[in-house]
Amino acid sequence: MISSGSQATVKARLLTLGEKSIEDALSVFEALSLREEKPEGPIILLHKNRGKCVSLGCFQIADEDFAIDYLRRRELKYFYRLHGGDVMLHDENQIGIGIIVPNDREYRNTYSSLMNFLMKRNSIKNFQVTDDYIICFNKILGETTYLERENKLCWFTVIYLKRNYEEIAGLKSLREQLIKERVNKLKENCTGLEQLLRKKISAEQVFETIKQVLSDELNFELKSLRLGLGEKKLLWKSREMLRKSPVHERVQLKYMQFKQSSTPKETLFSKRLMNGLLRVWVKAKDNSLEKVSISGSFMFEPSEKLEEFEKMLEGNLLEEPLLTEKVTEFFINEKIKASFTPFDVVELLCKASGG
Repeated sequence: MISSGSQATVKARLLTLGEKSIEDALSVFEALSLREEKPEGPIILLHKNRGKCVSLGCFQIADEDFAIDYLRRRELKYFYRLHGGDVMLHDENQIGIGIIVPNDREYRNTYSSLMNFLMKRNSIKNFQVTDDYIICFNKILGETTYLERENKLCWFTVIYLKRNYEEIAGLKSLREQLIKERVNKLKENCTGLEQLLRKKISAEQVFETIKQVLSDELNFELKSLRLGLGEKKLLWKSREMLRKSPVHERVQLKYMQFKQSSTPKETLFSKRLMNGLLRVWVKAKDNSLEKVSISGSFMFEPSEKLEEFEKMLEGNLLEEPLLTEKVTEFFINEKIKASFTPFDVVELLCKASGG
């Protein structure tokens, strides 16, 4: 953890996005994190969400993971994030805190330090900060997207001022009668900052506290950030990728075609990841892979290599040593960065042969 008084002042850039849609906020975050050059110092983004919207992790299958009919009845929009993770509801009672720092050892605890000081400033005890969640009294208060690239470490945290249990419960419940049961479970496992503090609190108050923490406890010298021309180009590229989502549409279409051609030999295997889910649909014939389709909520870069990866698997014998060699070689040659390992894929594939 970075402690106050023991560290020299660090110059940091602060971008207050104000009230924007979650798509726009994530577009800025993605644009800044996609820059090739290493950042000179920390970049902090503050965001207050405008309008209700549902976001899904990349490669997540909408029809499989939540009820589209439910979203249509509630008139909720949805889109795919460029990174993985589970289905999330974004509403007016959320704030976003984005942090992008150089991929250096001295910055690795910046995010957890900020969150720890933020909680302490609000007199909150018994909390735990991880790369995935902020947990208070064994309840989830905020959810975090964590990205690690060659030059950068990035976090984008959504903190709930107030939770809408009913709508969150409806995202994954295909039947109305199950929603009520899920609401009670969500109340047991999730909370919001207002519920925790037992008083009303605004995004502006949280932002001011964050600025004080950055200046006082973390010794950051804050300077306003303005996007340069190159960053604006990346911003528009990220925004278009979020809105058009050609990769995700192609994955869904392929999945639906795969599902329509169902045969008794088609099987689905899945595995829970640290932050997401990996699914592998397999058609096996004569102990070899006839058809493979990979979906779920995970990170896979470059994303356009996913289809090539599936094609590479097809036609191979269902033998663990051979598949391990093939998958590992593909990951190395194509410089794949994924939130699952080659062994995770091989493990699911080998289940098709009873292994």
